[in-house]
Amino acid sequence: MASTFPTTLDTFTNPLSTDVLTSPSHAQQHSDLNDAVEALEAKVAIGNTVLGTYTAYTPTFTSITVGNGTLAAQFCRVNNFVHAFGSLIFGSTSVMSSNPIMTLPTTTSITEVRTGIVLGTVVYSTAAGTATFGYLDGRASVNNGEFQVFNASTTYLTRSNPSATVPFTWAVDCFIRWNIYYKAA
Repeated sequence: MASTFPTTLDTFTNPLSTDVLTSPSHAQQHSDLNDAVEALEAKVAIGNTVLGTYTAYTPTFTSITVGNGTLAAQFCRVNNFVHAFGSLIFGSTSVMSSNPIMTLPTTTSITEVRTGIVLGTVVYSTAAGTATFGYLDGRASVNNGEFQVFNASTTYLTRSNPSATVPFTWAVDCFIRWNIYYKAA
């Protein structure tokens, strides 16, 4: 029997201690198990594509100029689950504008792009370490996330778009860190 994994699970005959080596066939038992192991190896892969291995990616931004800032990001995809994290540390030529957007490492499965599709958390920090929190919103498109910052100026927590002065005035060594997770298309 050839392995049917990963489409379906294989069904193996477990021989009994009283069975002769020809019923079920001893050689066929080895062949079936070898096929199944090879199918598992093909599914899990080797090298840098091993299940659960993180790979560097370089997001692009709208309304953020990286300039001489330091950008680092990685992602991991396990089946359709994607986890990504990264940071942008501002340099002297980095610029924050209004309504910043970041590309995602893979397309999301979000079928209805709208406000409130939270892809994960974002931390905005000054060089002195004063942190403000927010999230990456999936409303921009299936390929992008829009940065949001929490606004506590009303009775209930709301969202605001980061800008050159929100949540603070951006300067050298200020940073953005994100930790996102979503279902890939």
